[in-house]
Amino acid sequence: MNGLQFRKQCIIDPETADLEFQQALETAENREFQEQCMEFDGKLADVLNVAAPDDLAQRIIERNREQQHGQSRGFSWNNWRPSLAAAASIAATMVFAVALLLRPQVALSEMVIDHLYDDINALHDRTVVTDAELSHILDHFDVEIERTSIGTLHFADICHIDKTDGIHVVYEGDSGPVTAIYLPGKEVKRLQAISRDQFQGIIFPYQEGAMAIIGLMGEDVLKQKEKVEKALLWKTADDNIQKAST
Repeated sequence: MNGLQFRKQCIIDPETADLEFQQALETAENREFQEQCMEFDGKLADVLNVAAPDDLAQRIIERNREQQHGQSRGFSWNNWRPSLAAAASIAATMVFAVALLLRPQVALSEMVIDHLYDDINALHDRTVVTDAELSHILDHFDVEIERTSIGTLHFADICHIDKTDGIHVVYEGDSGPVTAIYLPGKEVKRLQAISRDQFQGIIFPYQEGAMAIIGLMGEDVLKQKEKVEKALLWKTADDNIQKAST
């Protein structure tokens, strides 16, 4: 079970007896995340465990009866205040509970860096991707890579992140291997920094999708961004090649 699968399962049921889930709890990071989810579920249960007053229904019936049969009397908010207060309290509790249930989805940047860890062996691959291997991958996306601009490619493959097929390449940067991942159709609003452990990078809008560039700490990722954008050549409808504008 990879990191993303563990987090999704933990959010759904942090106390599941699933064997792979239990094995994933061997790491301190996963146990800490499980504790956070269990604490959240405990708070949610406390919020939902708010009982309505036992006589609420009877009080509402009596107030309605007074309104129907006591028209000679002037209307008074005082008669309704206890019932309205109780109803408002219950409504506020339910709104808060729904808000807690709407947990934010895992950000695309987190999914990308999770994928980097899932394919961590790609960073240690010292072979050189051949032109035939590269073309077989890039032809699916109508793009070419100008290899003289990007340098030596050690890894290239089609990746699958958040139900989307994308391009995953690894090349040599100034401080070590650099990962570039392009996901067509995925949306990010603006350039964002991403980091975890020894890795740092950026994710940004690119060519009707999203591009992430991740290197080791100390890597000039903005410089690598320019290098990748210069190297990618996109095919137009008439088979001409053009550089993408971001």
